[in-house]
Amino acid sequence: MQYKVLGLANFLGCPTTDDHDPLHDRKSQGLGDLRTVHLHIATGSNLGNRIEHLDRADRALASLGRVLRVSPTYQTAAIGMAPGTPDFLNRVVELDPDQRWQQAPAELMQALLDIEQDLGRQRRGDSVLSRPIDLDIVLWGDRCIALPNLVVPHPRMMSRRFVLQPLADLVPQQLVPGTGKTAAALLRALPEDVPEIAPWPNPTASPTATL
Repeated sequence: MQYKVLGLANFLGCPTTDDHDPLHDRKSQGLGDLRTVHLHIATGSNLGNRIEHLDRADRALASLGRVLRVSPTYQTAAIGMAPGTPDFLNRVVELDPDQRWQQAPAELMQALLDIEQDLGRQRRGDSVLSRPIDLDIVLWGDRCIALPNLVVPHPRMMSRRFVLQPLADLVPQQLVPGTGKTAAALLRALPEDVPEIAPWPNPTASPTATL
């Protein structure tokens, strides 16, 4: 499968394939550039036993590689959804993917969709619905990927405290491609009107909790 791997994400000011990038001059550019990097996957749940769904997702992600760290969990209001919609629980998982996935981002994304389905999620087009589990790749190291069903960095993560906070808990100095800023800097730069989140179940959770 052909796809674009860009040094910086085009939707965040990254060069397109028409722009000169020395990486494109290397024979190893492309699939090889996805190797030996860690993924950060945002997970969320607002249906049923939310924490159990997150824990089950963590265990399922371990089938795709080595789960290195899991962020603290945060409670987040269901913004943009009907009044009375249950709050979300959110966290970020740091994954060292098995070699079979390192050159196959589309296939890895499909594996995440399969995990969602196994845990009871039903997708209905682009509708924003409550769900037992939601899995999104927000970072693939310092790479950018543009695919029909996968864009990395996640295009909406820059305005989501419930993504940036747990991401910054794990990798505060990680540069987010296309922004020139670290995860911690992006978190600090969020506008005041971005909804707050709350540590769950208490504010003393370790910032680098492990499985």
